Amino acid sequence: MPIPSIAPTSSLRLHPNAAEVFKTAENRHLTEEELALYERNFPAMQARANAARAIAAAEQGIVENVVNEILVHYPFEDRHAYARTKCVRDISSVSAFATLCMLMNDPAWFRDKQLLWLRTILQALYFPDRETTRKRALFASQSQAVPEGVPVNARAIWETYSKLRNGFKDKLDEESNALFEPYIQLAIDTLTAG
Repeated sequence: MPIPSIAPTSSLRLHPNAAEVFKTAENRHLTEEELALYERNFPAMQARANAARAIAAAEQGIVENVVNEILVHYPFEDRHAYARTKCVRDISSVSAFATLCMLMNDPAWFRDKQLLWLRTILQALYFPDRETTRKRALFASQSQAVPEGVPVNARAIWETYSKLRNGFKDKLDEESNALFEPYIQLAIDTLTAG
């Protein structure tokens, strides 16, 4: 699977009324004050602002569930120092960047600014294959089958971000999810590209 190509969009990233807010908000969610400014500058983007609020409110619980489920099946804690902390940090970072890029309407910037950088780092690490004999989480969600063509070293990444996508799908309303899901799917496709 190659790194996805992206059709051009009308990005708001460099808009004079928002560029500074977007720049200072890299790797975090916009504050309520910043979202109010966004809504004043871009009234047609109200649905994106509402989605950003819902994503920020749901993110911590979803990320914690994803990490708990992944660590049940993949022995990261046996092989990497501070595995849980690093997983939470990286997944939360992807979620925050995806949210910011959704607000900017700029998937190419998401891919180029964060995902390709993270992909380079992840490729340098060893990710063990799924262990079917690991303990089971009491309330773990059913795992999807990893598609053919996903390299062994990327299967844990595919499963992690697929669980993240599904977690948001369960928590967000349909409109918010429709705006946000393409960005998480872009993360899945870029981070697991062969």
